[in-house]
Amino acid sequence: MPSVEKPEGRFGPPADPAAAPAAPVAPPAPAVPPAQPVDAPPPAVPQVPAQPSEPSAAPGPAAVQPVDAAPGGAGAEVRALLVRLSDAADTAPTPDGAVHLLEAVAREATALLGRYDRDTLTAWRRLGLRRSAAGDPSGAAHLLGQVAADAAQALGPHDPDTLETRTAHARAVGAAGDPYGAVHLLREVQPALVQAVGPYDVRALAAQCGLADALARAGDVVSAVGVLLEIVPVVQHHLGPAHPLLGEARCLLGRLVPQWRRLSGGGGLLPVAAVAMVHRLLVWDFDSDREADLFLTELERATGHRDLAGRLAAVPDELSADQATAMLLGPG
Repeated sequence: MPSVEKPEGRFGPPADPAAAPAAPVAPPAPAVPPAQPVDAPPPAVPQVPAQPSEPSAAPGPAAVQPVDAAPGGAGAEVRALLVRLSDAADTAPTPDGAVHLLEAVAREATALLGRYDRDTLTAWRRLGLRRSAAGDPSGAAHLLGQVAADAAQALGPHDPDTLETRTAHARAVGAAGDPYGAVHLLREVQPALVQAVGPYDVRALAAQCGLADALARAGDVVSAVGVLLEIVPVVQHHLGPAHPLLGEARCLLGRLVPQWRRLSGGGGLLPVAAVAMVHRLLVWDFDSDREADLFLTELERATGHRDLAGRLAAVPDELSADQATAMLLGPG
């Protein structure tokens, strides 16, 4: 069996699920305005008025004033720094580190840019996604539900960022143990998302993969595999063979194929499904060697090939999943 590093999966303790975007609290106004000191420096960041504590009281889109409205001002520099720090979470050494960094960035953005600013909402959404990936889908679902409500009110219900947040919320709901709710939410948001960004945008395609995952969690493996058999070639064509979403979709399809074959009475293996199974072996998407051995046996049974373990060990690392499948399942 080739020595391939297992991809990172479930991680350490979750962050506080109750954490949610909180509006900065303005100090009470004094009865008599104090005299301004002569040598008081101008503030580095324009002061943001206190925000309402409930999403229902949020200002509409026209009332949201970005801090960096003046090009080249101090607000633009603060915004750029916060965005860079948010991006740095992608390379954090641990999942917990990414969660803590994003929580700090999101709270700082709330204080400096405002609760309803687009970059602030993006930071909270990214925090929710990280929480779910780090093993706290319930906390993520709670947080993302609040962020989705804020985004709908501040940016509009059909804004792509609002729809992306709704998609993330739906997926967290499914991961938290309510797959039926996730299926309902994803089917509800998909038409608006496709209309806003197009059917081949990565956000629309990711929503389709999320729907397949929710369907599988709900026990409808046949429908889930049907979605993936359609979407995997589309992702490969429009996003390219190296896009992470292709790997995610292939791993999901590979995990479902054995159960799908049992439900459908066996038969031959479609090329898309065969490549997905080989991809899962190449990235070693398993919790144990025993699980991998059983999966390899299922691939041998489905294709009629034998000694695939020996062939798999000879596959060069630089081959794509399609090339490895041709080498592994081809003649000779």
